[in-house]
Formats: sequence, structure tokens, C-alpha cells
Amino acid sequence: MQPKLIGLIAAAFTPMHADGSLNLDAIEPMTEFLINEGITGFYVCGWTGEGPLLTFEERKAVAIAYITAAKGRIPIIVHVGHDSLALAAEQAAHAQSIGADAIAAIPPTYFGVASEDILIECLLKITSAAPNTPFYYYHIPRLTGVSFDVLSLLQKSEERLPTLAGIKYTAPTVSEFQSLLNYKDGKYTVLFGTDEMLSSALSIGAYGAI
Repeated sequence: MQPKLIGLIAAAFTPMHADGSLNLDAIEPMTEFLINEGITGFYVCGWTGEGPLLTFEERKAVAIAYITAAKGRIPIIVHVGHDSLALAAEQAAHAQSIGADAIAAIPPTYFGVASEDILIECLLKITSAAPNTPFYYYHIPRLTGVSFDVLSLLQKSEERLPTLAGIKYTAPTVSEFQSLLNYKDGKYTVLFGTDEMLSSALSIGAYGAI
């Protein structure tokens, strides 16, 4: 069992110049500022970090920059989700090779996925490329359109996804979030991601948020 991630994990921005090119020099001072403010981890290249809009090489460069700047002081979760499972798997392998503490992924979104079993097969393709790195499923149905029952998905996944460590839960259904927190006495790390409802999540036992 992986140790739980706790506290406030920053959904890190990807700094850019006015022309849209990466401003990697801004990552180190931003990292220092957030660590000094008490942030307990970084979630890199997610929606806030504009990961889905970056090129593959840009995503790799951003991940390297944050891991380098953090110097092992706080965990770094690298989001690797992509509509192309081959590219997502390649991104996962890269994240493992540079020392990411964990990876995360949304499901493919353009054509969607028709069932929980198909979704698990998609996630297996990604996680198999990083077999030594904990994986977090990123549940954000408002943006992905994928809204399967997450507890059912977790139950079906745990025997088929050996690196599954938890879920980033970005949805307003606090009752479902609570059921995930309590599953098997809290076996999995479940991080809350709906900012405007964080107080509700804290009231029912949330211990970490992105």
C-alpha cells in the first residue's frame, strides 16, 4: 500500500511567454514560493496546467522542470492522459524515467469509452508503461463526459491495475466521494478536486485536495 498523499496539492500552472512558448525559468521560483506556503505536492500538466493543450515534448519538459525544482522535497504527480493511448503510455514511461512520484490520467475523451471494462483496458495500456509508479485515476466527468460509478470502477480495477493508488475526484457528488474514502477502510488515496465544495468534503473526512 502506498502512503497517502495529504494536505493541499497544487494543480501547477504551466508558465508561458507572451508568444505561447514555455517559460521554464519561472518554474523554480514558483515552486519555491508554493513550498514555502505549505503546499504538500504538485499535480503537473493537468487541466490547470493546460496539459491537454501542450505538445508531447512540452509536457515532458514541464514535468522535468517541476521534478528538478522540487528536489525531492514534495511528491510530484504527472498527468499523462491523452486521447492517443500510445502517447499516454509513452508519457507515462517518461514520467517514470525522470522520477515522478506518481502518474495520473483521464480517460480518452474524443470518442469516449462505452463501458467500465473498456475504460480499465485503456488505463491498463497506460499504467503498464510505468509499472513501478503509482497511478491515480482522474475522475472529472464535467469535462470528459465519462461518468461511470466510480466505486464500481474502483472495485473492478483493483485486481486489474496493479499500480492503482487512488483517485483524483473532481465532481460535486460528495456522497460518492465519501464512499470512496471509506472503501476497504481507506485503502486508496482519494483526493478531492472540486474547489468550491472543499468545505463539504472536509466535513466528511477529506484529508487531501488538489
